Amino acid sequence: MSEQKSWFERNPKKTLFAALSVFLVIALAATEFILEQNLPEQTQAPKRSIRLKEHAPLINGTHRASKKGLKKRYGLTVDNLEEKDYVFRTDENGFIMPGKVHEEPDLSMVFLGGSTTECNFVEEDSRFPYLAGAKLGEKLGKKINSCNAGVSGSNTMHCLDVLINKVLPMRPDVAFLMENVNDVNIMLFFSGSYWNESPSRSLITTGKQVEKGRAQRLWEAFTQSVFPGISYRMRALLPEEQNVDEFEKERRIGLVTKDFTPRDYEANLATFVAVCKSHGIVPVLMTQFNRLAAEPDETTDKNMRKFEKDWGVDYATYKGHLDVFNESVRKIAREQNAVLIDLDKQVPKESAYMYDIVHLNTAGSQLVANIIAEQLALSSVFQDAITRKAQATNHIMSVK
Repeated sequence: MSEQKSWFERNPKKTLFAALSVFLVIALAATEFILEQNLPEQTQAPKRSIRLKEHAPLINGTHRASKKGLKKRYGLTVDNLEEKDYVFRTDENGFIMPGKVHEEPDLSMVFLGGSTTECNFVEEDSRFPYLAGAKLGEKLGKKINSCNAGVSGSNTMHCLDVLINKVLPMRPDVAFLMENVNDVNIMLFFSGSYWNESPSRSLITTGKQVEKGRAQRLWEAFTQSVFPGISYRMRALLPEEQNVDEFEKERRIGLVTKDFTPRDYEANLATFVAVCKSHGIVPVLMTQFNRLAAEPDETTDKNMRKFEKDWGVDYATYKGHLDVFNESVRKIAREQNAVLIDLDKQVPKESAYMYDIVHLNTAGSQLVANIIAEQLALSSVFQDAITRKAQATNHIMSVK
């Protein structure tokens, strides 16, 4: 009985191929190791870029509203918030959906701002940027597209960047700006200046790229080249990280600037109005709604005591800053002849409409949408814009 041959003996060609492959890999690795030792020393310069505060395009996910989660992340006590998953989708430009619901709209509008415009924990068809456009369309008998460009953490300087780089190319008829609280926070917590080194709210990002290992680079290259669709969709399915406290390192260290002025804030508002007007867009400034009443309710009082413990800023001081910045919105709207919607005065400072100090729940968002739609429908400046748009459209049709 003959002795059974081994796999290598039965498959000489495969064995030869495997041996050559192993030899080639070892030879390449050895060559790389030798050549790597003789590379000239290089200084990696920090990469700088302007921060564009936007959502990634084509997100199709949810945001989980959890009182326990908000308490753990921020130490916030919230009320009147329905705990559940809220659908969060973005279009190809990173605007929150729904927005572009009409192929050929009669009018188009864009809302810029921070998380108070973003409205994460509101049903998507009740977020006021969209809903205001829908209600205004019903009142006027017009097809209106209304895009939501709100992004958590955005201040007015970020909004100017988005206006110039994303909104102007769209050539909308109306642009809204409502941002107050993030500007106040920037002034308080980042040396009283928009030009700061905050890792998440600075205007310019700088710093060396995180060095990735060879194995990680190979894996990313493999997945993105062999499975590009799956790789992209896995990233797009998840909204931005919600479980990171961006102020964790700054809390309780007392680095607060209390004597700032609204000068730069007012300059940003005036710039927004001027840029819009120069491009034929109707600018609308809106004051910031909030729950900071003369006498705080129980939940607001509890949150502001926590705020004072973390930052050393008491209720009266913080309320005073928000009031001053809201007055600046009124001032610039008056001086620059811009449409003003005074949400600070028109939205009751009650838990029925906001689940914390400044963020709307669904009822509050619906109320704000009604206020915007009703006021715009009566605005002579807005009516003039409609007339100009109709005349321009008729002129184009007559030329054709």
